[in-house]
Amino acid sequence: MITFRKFAAASDGKLVRMYFTEARLGPPPPEQATEALGQQQLEPGSRLTSYYTGRDAGPAWRADMPLSVARALGINSHHAPKDEELDRLFEGKRADTGEAWSKHKREISGYDFTFSPHKSVTLAAEFAQDPAEAAAIRNAIYRANDAAMRYVAREIGWARRGRAGKSGADPGAVGWVSFKHYIARPTLPVQDGREGATYLLEAPIAGDPHDHIHNALFNLVVTGEGHIGSLDTQRLHARVHEFGAFAQAVLADELRALGIRVAYDEKEQAAVILAIPQFANEAFSKSTHQVLRNAKAFAAGQGLDWDDISAEKKAEILREAAAAARLAKHGEKTDHKIWRDQAEAMGWEHSTVMEDARIAALSNEERIERAYAFAAKHLAEEFHTAAVIDHDRLRIHAARGLIGVGVAGGVKDIDRVVEQIERKGVDLHGEHVDLVAAWAKRENPEDEPRLRIPTQSGRGFRFDPGRRSDLKSATIPN
Repeated sequence: MITFRKFAAASDGKLVRMYFTEARLGPPPPEQATEALGQQQLEPGSRLTSYYTGRDAGPAWRADMPLSVARALGINSHHAPKDEELDRLFEGKRADTGEAWSKHKREISGYDFTFSPHKSVTLAAEFAQDPAEAAAIRNAIYRANDAAMRYVAREIGWARRGRAGKSGADPGAVGWVSFKHYIARPTLPVQDGREGATYLLEAPIAGDPHDHIHNALFNLVVTGEGHIGSLDTQRLHARVHEFGAFAQAVLADELRALGIRVAYDEKEQAAVILAIPQFANEAFSKSTHQVLRNAKAFAAGQGLDWDDISAEKKAEILREAAAAARLAKHGEKTDHKIWRDQAEAMGWEHSTVMEDARIAALSNEERIERAYAFAAKHLAEEFHTAAVIDHDRLRIHAARGLIGVGVAGGVKDIDRVVEQIERKGVDLHGEHVDLVAAWAKRENPEDEPRLRIPTQSGRGFRFDPGRRSDLKSATIPN
């Protein structure tokens, strides 16, 4: 799945960066020091080793950062991101000079797109006996994330002109920085004093294994003519589930290529590795609710009022309180040793998920037809409780249908499945029905018209939603 959050340009960039770097304060832990040093100096051998072991944990610019975007952001994308650069960028400022990106003020400086594979994928990497297997699985996650972000960039990387895009929009280049995380920790809202802004921080405690990638997509688009605009996020809420499904479909393909048996999760929305038992998935999906209470008590013990202190000081106290609690419970054990103790306690011993599974090859026509059948079934279920469905739902179900059969054709496969749905319709209450396109009433005159699809027996109407001017000129037959 993929989720997203906004971060405001008025935020304290340092606190935003602390969230993405898992609230690390001061020098990195001993086990990370060598890796971090290698990244800062950009020693080629160190970077290559980190990549092939699947533990390249430091922040990384978009691999093929467009030069026009790098110049607009004031970065050198061939060098690893520095803390002070990220702090400025998260405030909507150039990384080099601290000046604004453009003459137009940014309320939102960026969006955090977070890709999370199913728990079974994380456990397969974490508990693999062969480090090469762990690296292969993690690199599959990275490639799926990259493919999804490129799709996101294509869809919202349009610089709108005029208020709410009244003067049209031009396609352009965008950039992001990615942060790879390997642990699920409670996310806490922390206010900067009594009157300041509220920030999210990941509590630095012993959490559960959970590979996920935060992609901070900057709210900046550079067109071919050099115009700098903001991302076109008008339909982001409607499309984010589609982006997540596409990432899952790419991940499933990558895992199958490694000889790993893959299936759907129980909601049929994510790729699951079958060799990982369900009881292990559940055992390593805990959450901790005592962190904030412990931190407040720790602050009180130092004569501090939690509500009065700054967000940065609260982050320090969270770290200190968590370290004290962890030492009392687990001693000097690392997260990885704690997890292995938990696996041993539940009687789970894992070796490999690479079972050299033979996946039956499907023709492109078979893949699209099976994905259509999946999507049509789920659309019919939605029509049991709704007479009208947004057109975006077709794309979500089409993308999810491709998780099970492969997405060799990339994003075009989603288009092909949607075309099949529009042409063939669905089976509902034992009757075949076509889909008829119609406009939904706009609540705000500035909003772009949205396509909705009610079911109706008889003649159907095939409609290509297109983009912008094409969309607005479409007509519906009587």
